[in-house]
Amino acid sequence: MALTLCCAGKASDIAAQQASLEYCQKLKDGIVRYDELRRGGGRGSQMDAWKRSRRKLDKQFRESGCRYYRGRLK
Repeated sequence: MALTLCCAGKASDIAAQQASLEYCQKLKDGIVRYDELRRGGGRGSQMDAWKRSRRKLDKQFRESGCRYYRGRLK
């Protein structure tokens, strides 16, 4: 019984750490959007702001465990 409680707690922690497919898709869409904005060009300060925003989303994507869904993301 103690073993069951121990393992059940760890399984719920893993599930809580892994992001949902919808959340991961939202992050990936944001990353693609910033890529498109940067390809379109603009003022240097605006390009830097887009790059910072993209890197922030990319970091969230990696830290959320979204690589698990990479085959299912569009």
